[in-house]
Amino acid sequence: MVPTSRPSPDTRTEAPLDAPRAPGDGGAAPAAPGDGAAPGDGAAPGDGAAPRGKRRRRALIAALVVIAAVGAAVAALLVLGPPALRRHIVAEARARGVALDPGAIDVGLGEVRLRGARFSLLGVRGLSGTVARARIALRGLAPAGIAADGVELTAVGIDALEGLPAWIAQHGPRAASLPLTTGRVRLGLRDRDGGPEVVALADASLERRAAGAAQGAAAPPPGAPGLEAGVLKQARVLVAGKEVARTDVAWSIGAASISLGFGGEDAASAPLRAELRPRPSPSASIELAPTQLAAVGALLGVDVGASTMVVSGTFELRLAAGADRTALSEAPLEGPIALTVKGFTLPHPRELDGLLFGDTTTVKADAQLSGDRRRIALSGVEVAAGALKLKGTGAIQRDGADASIGMDLSGSIPCSLLAGSAAMAHLTGAVGLLARDLVSRTLAGSVAVQVRVDARASRLTAARVNPSAILRCKLRL
Repeated sequence: MVPTSRPSPDTRTEAPLDAPRAPGDGGAAPAAPGDGAAPGDGAAPGDGAAPRGKRRRRALIAALVVIAAVGAAVAALLVLGPPALRRHIVAEARARGVALDPGAIDVGLGEVRLRGARFSLLGVRGLSGTVARARIALRGLAPAGIAADGVELTAVGIDALEGLPAWIAQHGPRAASLPLTTGRVRLGLRDRDGGPEVVALADASLERRAAGAAQGAAAPPPGAPGLEAGVLKQARVLVAGKEVARTDVAWSIGAASISLGFGGEDAASAPLRAELRPRPSPSASIELAPTQLAAVGALLGVDVGASTMVVSGTFELRLAAGADRTALSEAPLEGPIALTVKGFTLPHPRELDGLLFGDTTTVKADAQLSGDRRRIALSGVEVAAGALKLKGTGAIQRDGADASIGMDLSGSIPCSLLAGSAAMAHLTGAVGLLARDLVSRTLAGSVAVQVRVDARASRLTAARVNPSAILRCKLRL
């Protein structure tokens, strides 16, 4: 063996060419420096070491590019903030119809977090809100989704709802295209700025639906603004600060109306529905579908006991004659009320069974709601139960979360009918029929009936109904 000189570590040498290997030889020539193969990996040039090395370098370069891109995005946000970043967030919100004060801003990887933000809707008077915390996911510098918690919205007066349909028509599609999730939503209504909260829906989670998703809603014509709809799940319903119920409250906003549905996930099929039509002349309607009174009582926080009665009704509201359209929040409202109660008749002695036949009582009245929204005056009241017809006046006075109800009703019953009913109550068969015919022919005049009703909305089962009668009967000669 001829000894060979060992090169110095600092001496550049060219790698010798690989010698041919004998068949079955498992050895490998040493790899040349820089050919991408690690010492001892057994890979020779031409055996895939070089492509494998290139793939590693490409993966490393790609990772560096991704890190650089993310770093550039974060750096861009940091360079933008705080003043420029705030302006950018405000501009993005305004482009979607929202005037936003972002509050405190924190920048994270691919997201921006807001704390203590305040907002209002452009062109909608009396509607404003706050957001305790919001996380805005980013795609580049554009918002890709919002997750908000602790959202509080306040509406002052009916005027606050007038601009919503127009806002939906203008900004709804773009605002709805941004995914939104919320937790702990609260909506409050006040009669006037600085006044006490009248009604609130608290501690609800909001589920927004796609346009036209409401059951029974017709698809809008091409080019028409879509329907915005959603539901507040398990909202606490508070009246004057007192919780009266916990239920789902559905909502939908179209081009000409705003609808609310209490007790269901769809505004059109909920048992208690309200619709506001701001234009051309403000009007509203409240409709109660035929519903067990016990379910209505639970929905409104009213004690009705274990009642099996079924109630239904409507209440239409419009501006009172001569009311100022520009001061809608304080303008008196008026409209008709119609109520049907199946399974109920007025308390009466059995002598009146022949007159109070059936099990349905209807009530109709003209209502006027005062400007301060505390009193409903009832005129032209008509109560009908069988053949008994009573007319009169009444009033409903709001007292915090409760209300008092009073009505004075009067009517007259022909003496012949009253005597005939009494005869049938005490005599049966042919004798009763003969007695009824006899008294019907011999009695004239009428009986004046007066009924005073006093009740509290929270305790309808304890209502006081005081009837009285004045006999004005005489014999036919």
